[in-house]
Amino acid sequence: MPLSSSLTFLAGVFCLFATLVLVGSSMNFQSESWFELVGTALIGGGFAIGWAYAGTRRIFWLFPIVAVLQFAANTALQLFLGVRHALGGEQMQHKLRVHGLVEMVLIVAGYALFIVFFNKEGARFFKTQTEVRLAGEIHRSLVPARHDTIGKIELFGTSIPSSEVGGDLFDIVQSNGRWHAYVADVSGHGVAAGILMSMIKSTALMQLSKLNKPEELLTDLNDVMQPFTSPANYLTFAYVGGNGTNPLRFALAGHLPILHYRAQSKTIIEHSDSNVPIGLFKHQNFEISELSLLPGDLLAVITDGFTEVFDSKQREIGMEEFKSMLRSRAEKPLPEIYFELRAETMKFGKQTDDQTMLLIRRLG
Repeated sequence: MPLSSSLTFLAGVFCLFATLVLVGSSMNFQSESWFELVGTALIGGGFAIGWAYAGTRRIFWLFPIVAVLQFAANTALQLFLGVRHALGGEQMQHKLRVHGLVEMVLIVAGYALFIVFFNKEGARFFKTQTEVRLAGEIHRSLVPARHDTIGKIELFGTSIPSSEVGGDLFDIVQSNGRWHAYVADVSGHGVAAGILMSMIKSTALMQLSKLNKPEELLTDLNDVMQPFTSPANYLTFAYVGGNGTNPLRFALAGHLPILHYRAQSKTIIEHSDSNVPIGLFKHQNFEISELSLLPGDLLAVITDGFTEVFDSKQREIGMEEFKSMLRSRAEKPLPEIYFELRAETMKFGKQTDDQTMLLIRRLG
């Protein structure tokens, strides 16, 4: 919270608990000076601020310290006041009137401070929520589900963020008789990852649709993204493209292997390379490789949101289990493959990261 909001909240806490302490003091039928009245209110409200500060910030080791200091302050006040005498009827009425006036002032002040606090922080919260929802809408418009058939190649892709704004991205681009498909995964998720994701899509779309040089795509992305990334905030990338005939070209930059289901043998192999993630180093070179698809073969490009799912015993699905799930469904329609695989992962455990999948099949 901003400092002004924190001070407003703590001032409200002071007024509330100072009032409670004075209500308790009103039940004491002994004499009371203005010094005792003010001291009691300051100790009760002041140490309430200490409790609130430690509790809201989870500084639990402060609790015993605050308790000891509050006990010491109350003891010192009682020793300083010395012996007091019992009050008569009129004196007691006067004490109650004074207490009632002070307590009323503190209650009104505390109420006003909490209203100011809730209005200010409520407005800030809803403004932030509105901005996040807007960013989420932008993300969904940038990453819509796709199901295309280009010549003898069928492609299906979709992305489900784990929060309002995701950091995963996929796209399918056609240009000059060629098709290009890719999956990108920005480390983390949220608004910052979503902003990087939009930059990636703009750069990739421009490069693939205008220049049509996939061998330069990863290098161009690295040049664009390197100033905005760090060892804790990087980009993994997987590219597959072709022109309707074998072989297809592919490149991975720190991404999970491409899973290749071979229809004739009903087995799954992995395609990978040694490229590092995008954005880590300046002037980084990236290799591009080739693979061949036979009729009925299927490629699955996924993000680790599918493999890094944990059950209640903290066991991970992992790549081998996911490959087994894919193998048993690899000859079904592409949308059905996706929905069944995601249902299986959701049954296994809670989604904790963005889940993106791109399926590519060569038709007969």
